[in-house]
Amino acid sequence: MKKEYFFIFAVALLIFAYVVDSISGPINLVVKNPYAFLNSDIISLFPLTTVGVLARSFGIFIGLLVILSLLEKLFFAKAIGIFLLAAVFNLFAIQQIATNTRTVTIQWTLSLAYAGLALLLPALIYMIRGLFTPVLKHESVQETTTDDSET
Repeated sequence: MKKEYFFIFAVALLIFAYVVDSISGPINLVVKNPYAFLNSDIISLFPLTTVGVLARSFGIFIGLLVILSLLEKLFFAKAIGIFLLAAVFNLFAIQQIATNTRTVTIQWTLSLAYAGLALLLPALIYMIRGLFTPVLKHESVQETTTDDSET
C-alpha cells in the first residue's frame, strides 16, 4: 500500500477524533496517571471520549511512522528519535496530570501518552533492524564476491 494512503488514514483518524470530541463535549476527569484512564470503570463512564482518545492515538502513531518511512535506512536514528519522542510524550502527559495543568485538553494528553507507549514497539524494531542490517549487507557482499570469483 502506498504511503499516501496511510497518511490520509492518519489524518482521517485525527478528524474523526475531533468530531467525536465535539459530540462528547469537554470532560472533567481526574486521574492519577495517564494509564488509570484504561480502568474499566472510567471507560464505562466516558465511552465516546475513549473512542476519540484511541482514534487520536492511532492517528498520531500512524502519522509519525509514515513520516519516518520517508527516511531510507537510518534505523538507529529512527529508533533513537522514536524512543525520545515516546519518552517526551509520556513525560508530558505525566506532568500535565500531576500538576493539573491544562496546556492541552485531557483527551490530547491521554492520546499522546498512549501514542508514546505504542511508539516503543517500532523503536525496538528499528533498533533490531539497525543491529542486523550491517550483518546482512556484509553477507550479501561476500556472496556477490564469491559468485563473481566462481565464473
